[in-house]
Amino acid sequence: SSSGPLRWQVRCPSFFGSLSVKMGACESSCQSGSAEVVERATPRAPHAPAVPSVADAPEVQTIRAVDDLEHLSTDVFDFAKLQARVPRAVYTRFREALATGAPTSEEDQKAIAGCLFAWARERGAVSFAHWFFPSRGGGGAYGGMVGALKMDTMIDLDWSSAEPTKPFKPILPHERLFAGETDGSSFPNGGLRATHTAAAFTTWDRSSPPFVLDRILRIPCAFVTHLGAAIDDKVPLLRSNDALNKQGLRVLKNIGLATDAKAIHSFLGW
Repeated sequence: SSSGPLRWQVRCPSFFGSLSVKMGACESSCQSGSAEVVERATPRAPHAPAVPSVADAPEVQTIRAVDDLEHLSTDVFDFAKLQARVPRAVYTRFREALATGAPTSEEDQKAIAGCLFAWARERGAVSFAHWFFPSRGGGGAYGGMVGALKMDTMIDLDWSSAEPTKPFKPILPHERLFAGETDGSSFPNGGLRATHTAAAFTTWDRSSPPFVLDRILRIPCAFVTHLGAAIDDKVPLLRSNDALNKQGLRVLKNIGLATDAKAIHSFLGW
């Protein structure tokens, strides 16, 4: 019965010999050829499923999916980031220079390079590169463009040190941010220019914001020869925009529409 003790008869091979085990309210004895187990405690109904306790349940953790769209332009040094990091006068002159084509003064270059350097280091950058698209084609990129990088590290010798072996220091020189020099003899293909005219120059397209990718501060640049000939896919686009801007402003003035406009921006059909 459910209230009395239960007994089981178990056949046991003779080679076990004799065995006696006592554990709490249970006693087991095994003799040659048979065994008898006596359970003195009231047993639970057979095959009764165990009811789990709420306290034994594992803690449920809610993991929020990462929404990459919340981080758009995080690693792009756009106008908003520039405006927040430089004096108002520097930002105003920079935007005016974009409209008029005027060069950026050396003092403004230093201010912009300093804040861009600090921002890039916050994003983990250790190098910077002028990023341009030389006219060589065949790479499968949009328009046949193949991007090139003129790499530099964000370190230089500290020439102010009195030590004969100059130590290194982190730096982003303003003159190397806005302009650079590289070999142009291979673009669009070799043999077109003599050795003494093979140099080419990169200059930051100030209308294209720098960005950090793979710990590299990438600076979108135009790429020209020492005489100003275009040997990339960006310079013809920029010159086309300049022509549209000049003639567009002339048309607006002649028809009396938006006569106070300072610049016309092309969005390539957007």
